[in-house]
Amino acid sequence: MLLPEQMTRILVVGSKDSLQETIEALYGSESVHLVDFSADEPGFSLGSPLPEASEASQKLLKLRAMERDLEIKPVKGKEIEIVPVEKIVSELDGIINGLDAQIFGVIETKANAQARMHDIEARKKQLEPFMSIPLPLELYSNYQSLAVISGFVKNDPSEAIQKALGQYEIQMSEDGKFIILFIQKSKAQEAQRILVQNGFTEVPVPQGSGLPAEQVKKLDEEYDVETKTLEEANKKIEDLREKHESFIMASDEKLSIDVEKAETPLRLGTTKHAFAMDGWVASTDVEKIQNTFKGKLADKVFVEVLEVAPRAEHHEPKPVEGIGHREPKETVPTKQKNGKSVGRFEYLTELISTPRYNEIDPTTIIALTFPIFFGLMVGDMGYGIPFIILGALGLKKCISKDWRTIATMLFYGGIWATIFGFFLFGEAFGLHFAPHWDLVGSGYSSLELLKAAMPLGNEMTWSSLLGTILPNNIFGVIPIGIYSKLADVKMLLFIAIWIGIVHLYIGFGLGFANKVMRHGMKHAIMEKGSWLLILTGGSFLFLFLIKMLVAPWLISDSMGTLFIVLGLVFLLPGIGMAIKAEGATSILELPGLMSNIISYARLAAIGMSKAGLALAFNTIAFVTILGFDHNTATYSSMGIVMLIVAVLILIVGHLTVFILGVLSAGMHSIRLHYVELFQKFYEGGGVKFNPLKVVRKRTSER
Repeated sequence: MLLPEQMTRILVVGSKDSLQETIEALYGSESVHLVDFSADEPGFSLGSPLPEASEASQKLLKLRAMERDLEIKPVKGKEIEIVPVEKIVSELDGIINGLDAQIFGVIETKANAQARMHDIEARKKQLEPFMSIPLPLELYSNYQSLAVISGFVKNDPSEAIQKALGQYEIQMSEDGKFIILFIQKSKAQEAQRILVQNGFTEVPVPQGSGLPAEQVKKLDEEYDVETKTLEEANKKIEDLREKHESFIMASDEKLSIDVEKAETPLRLGTTKHAFAMDGWVASTDVEKIQNTFKGKLADKVFVEVLEVAPRAEHHEPKPVEGIGHREPKETVPTKQKNGKSVGRFEYLTELISTPRYNEIDPTTIIALTFPIFFGLMVGDMGYGIPFIILGALGLKKCISKDWRTIATMLFYGGIWATIFGFFLFGEAFGLHFAPHWDLVGSGYSSLELLKAAMPLGNEMTWSSLLGTILPNNIFGVIPIGIYSKLADVKMLLFIAIWIGIVHLYIGFGLGFANKVMRHGMKHAIMEKGSWLLILTGGSFLFLFLIKMLVAPWLISDSMGTLFIVLGLVFLLPGIGMAIKAEGATSILELPGLMSNIISYARLAAIGMSKAGLALAFNTIAFVTILGFDHNTATYSSMGIVMLIVAVLILIVGHLTVFILGVLSAGMHSIRLHYVELFQKFYEGGGVKFNPLKVVRKRTSER
């Protein structure tokens, strides 16, 4: 589970007349990750596509042109109709030919209507300024001695033209912004100068005859006709799409599969009479592949095992004689070996990178510790149970990897949020179940007197709100609520830091295992064992600091001295080993390790912040609005209006905390893995195992 599956490299050779059957067998096995053959291999050349590739490609191009014309696109959530492959084979040619003619006519009609509508809109835009002046279009042209200038102006130029040019004729719109000037051609240039001084923008005179308003009316009528034609064309396209959509998309899938299979020889090496291909298979599937070619292909195709891929990086493979064999230079593909539940977290690993073949897959660690971190930061039954419900719905309904990963986070994180919320914190929606007492400021000299006077507690809890004492344990053995997020801050920070230390131990331990696997025990001890010693020494010194600064009563003086000695015993040799293995620069990484450990304080801090926010909304609703009194456990303002306001505040407030819980707990949980944990052992950069296989969503062979 921690390591990817062991891989074996195989060589498949055979006669060319059995190539197609071999390809079908490999696709059917869904077990072979094909390695592209090198064109430089002596005596071999890259293969050519199978004969059916050309015909299938041509049909596929026609189909995709039809999909574009009919606007056929996959729609998420829409029910998929499964089409038998036999039906596609028997009906495809007829449907392509028949549809091609229908689509061509409809698309041409649609294109012509759209082009004409565009021309009409452009013509109307030309005519619209001239509609405000009641002159026929033919009066604007065909003059020998007159120039016609038209356009928009900012100021009225009539007076300036009168003074400078004398004779002229000007037509102006009612708002005075559009003019048409008739002037002698000899004075046109001077007229242009005067108009420009008045903010003139020229508009070309349109061609044609008749009043502009009449022309626009005719264009509107023509536009309506073209609109109707376009609607009819779109309706025909919609009818064709509804009738043939499922068949066309299923045919696309079938032809895509055919083309992919037919072009597989381009990845193989061939001679005049034979072919050779190599690839990777899981070692557990080697026998299955060998059995695949027994029977009718037994004398035509042979499978040779070249090597079992080692995990060690210093391994030098021995030469193996064989047709087309080359020393493997390609990266061994990674086939992750996770169960269904753990596999749901693989996407979180792949967001960083695919694990390498010879390193531990961190998915299992994420699946174990991510939900715990998420649950610890939320730590509330009131939010945990909705998380579980939403996550379960998401896992059932969602298809995309992104949403399924979010659903996984909510479901498993919600489980731990509910567990921690009930047993560790004993709270829901920011309120504890059992009564709580705070002696400070209570006026009582002892906690016993306070409990006797206020059996429901002097803090707001579910017990005080409901007026009844809720238990703080089950059967007197299992506690319900050990800590308070806001009262036990020091202890929660202490726990969070130790969780971080354990998490980093796991990271360095996995790094140690990776180094042993790749380079041997010596490298592992020097490179990762040194940091395990440093972390151990730092942990003992941390305990001493806790005694000195936080809880002097927790550890005796003699134990404190022992922790100092043990800390130095582990720390100093670890630093020396790190310097020898990685150089003096490793000293600079010590503050980084300290910051990594402190970073885990967010496990407590995020929970405290959400608890404080929930408490604020609860106080506003119950104390400020409804007048809840801790001392008497009574309400002074329970009117219907105040009750509605309080409910609205609670809904909005806790919905806010809920959303922030998803964002902050999810983000910080995965951040502790990516930044703090992964840096201790994970490199990534692997190649995902991608076997030859057929993926069918819209077609069926049965």
